[in-house]
Amino acid sequence: MLKKIFCSFALLAFVLFAQDDPTVGNLTYMKIAAGKTASFEKAVGAHVKKYHGKDQWATWGGKVVNGKRGGQYIVGSSGHFWKDYADRKSSKVHDDQWAAIIRNHVVETSGSSFYIKDLEASYNDKSSPMWKTQIFYTKPGKRGEMLSMLRKSAKVREKTNSDESRGVYYNVSGADQDGLVYIVSRMDDLTDMADPPMGLGERWVKVHGQKDWEESLETWWNLFDKTETEVVLRIPSMNTPQ
Repeated sequence: MLKKIFCSFALLAFVLFAQDDPTVGNLTYMKIAAGKTASFEKAVGAHVKKYHGKDQWATWGGKVVNGKRGGQYIVGSSGHFWKDYADRKSSKVHDDQWAAIIRNHVVETSGSSFYIKDLEASYNDKSSPMWKTQIFYTKPGKRGEMLSMLRKSAKVREKTNSDESRGVYYNVSGADQDGLVYIVSRMDDLTDMADPPMGLGERWVKVHGQKDWEESLETWWNLFDKTETEVVLRIPSMNTPQ
């Protein structure tokens, strides 16, 4: 029954969100029972190695190291068309093993959230050992305006040859789907959290001028009610080899 409901949702999403690029993904946060994190990582790693290798359903995973979800794990999949979810075939032995991993280790889960990557708003995005995620809770009706500004900022970074790497995503199902925007900044290590030599403001002024920057900044601060930041450490064994 659950599988039928999920497939029906995926088919409906395919109709509602027609797409030219494989930009859909899903994620879940998991809180692990005390003393079981090492066992969880080992079990998930073995599962990924067997069922999620190259040319199989790709997965990614990591551990949140700060913020309100610090200590939790985040797992998901990305780079899909909506139709991929409807067409996915999973064996009983795979499903039973994953269910056992959850049953034996997980005390709380966020459930699945589905998101879409905004390719125009992303810039020089690439895989990295860790990343910083800024989660914006946009005001009603303001998500589109935020994404538009992020697309403009991506062009600013391109025109000024920034070496930053970031992906921009927005929620479409689960969590606060009506207004959640994720800005994911890729990092090699924690030193990358320091401000870059040339900030966005300086880059923006070089491209669009001081007045446009000041007006854009005022607009930006009125697009969201709150924001959260978390750093995620990639766990190699929990990721499909690239």
